[in-house]
Amino acid sequence: MRSVHALMSSAIDYAGLYPPAQHDTRTTVDLFTQVHDSKRVWMLGRLVWPAAKLDELSKLAKHHAPEARPPMTEGAWAISCVAAPAGTQDLDADLKAIVRFNERHEAEGAPAMRIDAIEMRGESTAAIERTVTQLPDDLFPYFEIALDADPRGAVAALVGEEAGLKFRTGGTTPEAHPAAGDLARAIAACAAALVPFKATAGLHRALCHFNHAAGAQQFGFLNVLIGSALAWESRIGEEMLTELLNVSSVERIDFSEGAIAWQGARVTVAEIMEARARLLHSFGSCSFDEPWNDLVAMELVRAVTSGGAA
Repeated sequence: MRSVHALMSSAIDYAGLYPPAQHDTRTTVDLFTQVHDSKRVWMLGRLVWPAAKLDELSKLAKHHAPEARPPMTEGAWAISCVAAPAGTQDLDADLKAIVRFNERHEAEGAPAMRIDAIEMRGESTAAIERTVTQLPDDLFPYFEIALDADPRGAVAALVGEEAGLKFRTGGTTPEAHPAAGDLARAIAACAAALVPFKATAGLHRALCHFNHAAGAQQFGFLNVLIGSALAWESRIGEEMLTELLNVSSVERIDFSEGAIAWQGARVTVAEIMEARARLLHSFGSCSFDEPWNDLVAMELVRAVTSGGAA
């Protein structure tokens, strides 16, 4: 279905090292490779990896990532590096490690990988403003902010910048889950200011549900993706977006080849693609199979024996 393909294309940044999966480094690289080399790769974004373990990734990627063949390598891995908080000396050290990593993996015969995005906490608007002007031009930063406070200061700091925000949409405890109204407020603020974001945590399942292990109601990735597309196109406001984030039945959403609609608000394939490119870039998940299997169960993508999709 073209509308679902547009919504989910390169949507999942694979974060297997992080809770609740918390795979070891070798397993994480193995699982990423399996998806990257399969027919399911169209839904895969970046590999999320901490700066402290970059040397380990260099070793593990041998015989997994394609070999670099300058000036262009087919299938090179895109990496999003989790670094120290904005404005800290530790971030300076992480940035140097990132530069060394990219230089090492540009060399002919090396595992072809490139860090082109960086994720860090933005403890204050001042730290975000200071850091965004100091980063290399070839690194796209995502600054993680708390959602229980007014996000407009952080959003305003990034207007016109090649940078975005990061929203933590869940976790392993009830306290880690933001209120639907707080998440809707942040998405609406980004949409109004033309500031992109990525989401992370608690988005393994397609639609809103209660996660007993976490002890909390969790958002679904379809709720966040569809809501963001509708907000980008000004089809719904903050109040309706809050309602959509709590939708738990696929029967309430109309999927067709050329569009997705909810409560009379509709976005076309072209509009979904623009919203994905300019607003919600991706979401981090420590599982690729769970989101994939939910979409298959809903018959929104078609399973193939090889693990691909038609």
